Amino acid sequence: MSPHDGSRYHFGGKIGGGYFGDVYECHDDWGNDLAAKVLQPRKQSYDEVRATWLRETANLVSLRHPNITYVHDAFEYSNTFYFIIERCSFTIENLLTAGIHGASMVPHVARGLLQAVGYMHRANYVHKDIHPGNVFVKATEDALGLPKSPVYSIKVGDLGIANLEPDIDVMNTLLAQWMLPPESLRPDLYGPRVGFHTDIYHAGLLLLAVLRGHVEPFDTAAILSGVPRQRAEALGPPYGPAIAQALRRTVHARHATAYEFWRALGGTPP
Repeated sequence: MSPHDGSRYHFGGKIGGGYFGDVYECHDDWGNDLAAKVLQPRKQSYDEVRATWLRETANLVSLRHPNITYVHDAFEYSNTFYFIIERCSFTIENLLTAGIHGASMVPHVARGLLQAVGYMHRANYVHKDIHPGNVFVKATEDALGLPKSPVYSIKVGDLGIANLEPDIDVMNTLLAQWMLPPESLRPDLYGPRVGFHTDIYHAGLLLLAVLRGHVEPFDTAAILSGVPRQRAEALGPPYGPAIAQALRRTVHARHATAYEFWRALGGTPP
């Protein structure tokens, strides 16, 4: 990305935040709706934040896919690091909070989500942080202004901790407690390390939340006892069995690929 001072962008209110930075409303000179992710050396040193910014820039630029949030620009200005990213309408988490969930949503969310996961895996990347707050819904209006309903699409975002599969350092992988896959807790029993199979597990957790209407805060004991899989099995067909397989504790018992998971769910939306 070429250096500049960001003057072509106009920032609005804060719309999100996390350990690695804050997200703000943003428009460019053309009035396009965008989002600006801003990283500042607060909890980390300048060099550490710059390394995070460079890594995420490389991930976002190299992983171009219709179901992955699109980065328009990235630049450093006055010791602050910026990403300018397409702005999505809401997250899966927002839908769950609003009480919007159920079996009718599963194939539509799964198709976009698993296409993105499959694309990342073919590029040898593992996302490692797929959850309802990182999977977005983008509403696209008709460019000609015709009286048509918007088209909705699923976008996977926040590739900040995505990494090449051979380079993953399990001990430095930051995950929320409820998202910890069994192999990260007991690699001696369930799998050698975090890898592609971890994204399959996380996709299973997300689709389980879409079916049940909420994210369950699984603790270590529940994860090691296979409770996530049991929750999916209890839901029954048409989607419970496929999601349950994605949540198997042993990594080799899960769907081998994102496409295999998609086919197990039924292959196409009803």
